[in-house]
Amino acid sequence: MLIWIIFFISLALSLIFNGYMENIFIVLATVMIYKQITSKKDYKYMVYALIISFIGVNCMILFGFRNYISFKDVQPGIEKEDTLVLLVSEGESKKYNLKERSTQIYYEKGYKSLFTGIKDLYTYKNYYNQLGESDFKEKTEEVTKKLSYQLGDGYKVVNSYMYTKPYFEDSLEDIVSKGYKKIIICPLFMTDGKDYEIFKQRYEKLNLVSYNLAGIEILDPFYKSNNLAMVYKNEILKNIRALDKDSGLLLIGLHNKNNLEEDILFREKIKEYINHEEKNLDVQIKLPLLENNKKDIIKSGEELLEYGIDTLYVVLPTCTIDTMYTKHLVESILEDLDMGNTKFYYIDPEKKMDAIVDELFTRISLMNQIGG
Repeated sequence: MLIWIIFFISLALSLIFNGYMENIFIVLATVMIYKQITSKKDYKYMVYALIISFIGVNCMILFGFRNYISFKDVQPGIEKEDTLVLLVSEGESKKYNLKERSTQIYYEKGYKSLFTGIKDLYTYKNYYNQLGESDFKEKTEEVTKKLSYQLGDGYKVVNSYMYTKPYFEDSLEDIVSKGYKKIIICPLFMTDGKDYEIFKQRYEKLNLVSYNLAGIEILDPFYKSNNLAMVYKNEILKNIRALDKDSGLLLIGLHNKNNLEEDILFREKIKEYINHEEKNLDVQIKLPLLENNKKDIIKSGEELLEYGIDTLYVVLPTCTIDTMYTKHLVESILEDLDMGNTKFYYIDPEKKMDAIVDELFTRISLMNQIGG
């Protein structure tokens, strides 16, 4: 039975590790199964070994591999006059990182990851294998630099994340220790959805009241942003006008990650802007949902094709910064929508980061005008 356990554990670990560690566990699993088959040929305890190994590896993921994030009790430094602007986003490492993805799975699924950890990590690893490196941090650094430039003197802009380093708890710990009292937290989320709720839960556990801060302000998600909706509208119309062909448009929402009502409101806003500006433009628009409603997208795409369109545009407007997860979803949609001679295009506005910066700058400026 021990050989079976070693085999199944090695096999599971080869699925979630990458690089040389993956190869080591593949070799070990191969040796174990060869030894089991050629010598003992005993299959009586194979199912028990599978169950024990499955539970064991998932426990490793939940309790052993993940990062433990905490806010240490720090001594505030000399008070600074500058306002500290802390950006908080999902976060994603450039290359596959088992510990950080284990941490994300823990926060998103809790103890359910005892049953899904291996599958979830294997899925994340495949995203990286298929799509290459993530540019998430590059995008957020772009927002940080541009916002810092716009705000100018009197402000310090710091980047932090929920699921990759630096974690926002660690950033806040550093901020308090350096003596910042005026803090504005800017969550980079489209809606008050799953990740935003996790952020609020983690933030409330910090108990920052004892540090006598002047008042921490937390900005709302972006779903109300007219500016961001206009950027999507402009980019969509630019593409449609460039080809000058009968077009269809899928404005796809994120059902699992977003607040559904807010998600729909933002997409309806983009649709309204398009229809208002181009009343004579014949564009068929659908607003399907992604993830577990993928059939809804395929159905919407097929309905648009019935209009005889030449070009179909796919847009994912309710995600501020694309992750490997959303990129994979888009890739799979385009594959499933591969029908006939109709051409498909994914639209991600070039000026989206600029629009996010402008929105943050406007909100922070208005906040300070009202406050003082």
